[in-house]
Amino acid sequence: MSEDALPIEVHWALTVPADELVDALTPGERDRVAMIRTAEARDGIASSLLLARTAVGSWAGVTAGSVELHRRCPRCGSRAHGRPTASWRSVPDDARWTAVPHLSLARTAGTVVVVTTRADEVGIDVERRTDRVFDGFDDVALAADEARAVDDEARLRTWVRKEAVLKAVGRGLAADPRSLVLGPGDEPPRIARGPVGPWHLQDLDPTYGAIGALAVRAAGAVRVRVTQVLLAGRH
Repeated sequence: MSEDALPIEVHWALTVPADELVDALTPGERDRVAMIRTAEARDGIASSLLLARTAVGSWAGVTAGSVELHRRCPRCGSRAHGRPTASWRSVPDDARWTAVPHLSLARTAGTVVVVTTRADEVGIDVERRTDRVFDGFDDVALAADEARAVDDEARLRTWVRKEAVLKAVGRGLAADPRSLVLGPGDEPPRIARGPVGPWHLQDLDPTYGAIGALAVRAAGAVRVRVTQVLLAGRH
């Protein structure tokens, strides 16, 4: 692999109960998690937030506690949702926050993933592997001229690939997934019609029980490293 290849770091972790992570969360993160009604969602969001700060800290060479996450919706201006960004301090009392590489987060039942890179258009998605997708999937997710999947796993592949690309361009599911046309889900990933590239689009399954995809707009070679993180409290 070329030394000039774009480095892309993917960190993933198994979801940990939110109660076990409370000491490692920031006050704002604890407040956010406390407002969530279901235990599965609380655990997933708590794990995702901690993993994101851990991943950024690993990239920047600082602890997770030195990292601050931000969100801002480009459409409504809300800071409660939108594309995530991060900043970090090199020392605890440093008044300056330094921008870090761009990131994307995703979660599904039991698994959370985060990607960091210096490219500003990056997206990642993950879904639980399942025997069936919802009825009417093809009508909702596929363009009229898009190849139909041979089975439900191929449909799920198509879904995560599409969401990764749409998240990379900052639209996510606010965009109609039918506006992006991909190759068949049971074939290597490729974009047939969509945002101008070049794109690096690859399948990335962190565990046997999860199906994922990574998308980054990149003109040259990329170098993807995948790391498992064991989440725990008191970071």
